[in-house]
Amino acid sequence: MNFEPFLLSLIAGMATGIGGIIVIMLRRLSDRIVAFSMGFASGVMLLVSFNNLFFEAAKLLTHFELIVVFSLGALMMIALDLTIPHVELTTKIEDIKNAKMLRRGMLIAVGITLHNFPEGFIVAAGYTYMPRLGLIIAIAIMLHNIPEGVATAVPLSMAEMKPFKIAILTFLSGMAEPIAALVGTVTMSLVGTKSVIGYSLIFAAGVMTYITADELIPVAHEYGYKHTVSVSLLLGIIFALMIDVILS
Repeated sequence: MNFEPFLLSLIAGMATGIGGIIVIMLRRLSDRIVAFSMGFASGVMLLVSFNNLFFEAAKLLTHFELIVVFSLGALMMIALDLTIPHVELTTKIEDIKNAKMLRRGMLIAVGITLHNFPEGFIVAAGYTYMPRLGLIIAIAIMLHNIPEGVATAVPLSMAEMKPFKIAILTFLSGMAEPIAALVGTVTMSLVGTKSVIGYSLIFAAGVMTYITADELIPVAHEYGYKHTVSVSLLLGIIFALMIDVILS
């Protein structure tokens, strides 16, 4: 069994901890920087979803299967979002008491942990099909996880939680990814059929597209820097294309 997907997901999952450390060190991030980072991550996620995941899955599945399983991936994330908190960075801290802020931070940490589980499985599916694809997916998810770590750490910081505890909590919220990658790797090694791998890839495309459309882009625009988001999204697409070329 290959442990590379586990290691890739471990690195990607640790990016949530990086987001937490950024908040601890800077205390306050400028709105433009947050908008730029989320727009950039959006571009990378969208490019990987269609240029890599969808494209490779189309080699293994029929058009009908692509549509159905892509939709299932998006619907699963919708179901998660109906039961757990969204990633939101725009709540006015001064309007909320510390106790409520602490509760909010903990809920977001739980929500991000649940979101991270399918992301780890995505890396395993991509790597099983093509190691280069698994690496590209891991890079995209890593960039996406940094603002997620920020989303977790900001309310905890404003609730005056100790920096060490914030760092540990944001780090642990990303550890669902390597666990899921390990589960995915075992599953793929046992099943290993092209159709199952194809289903996993297109399912991942639906998950990543929904995360980008529902969480990253809308929240980035709430900061008011419309052109910054648009430019950073394009830069994210260009970056993902360059990574694709470099790794090919």
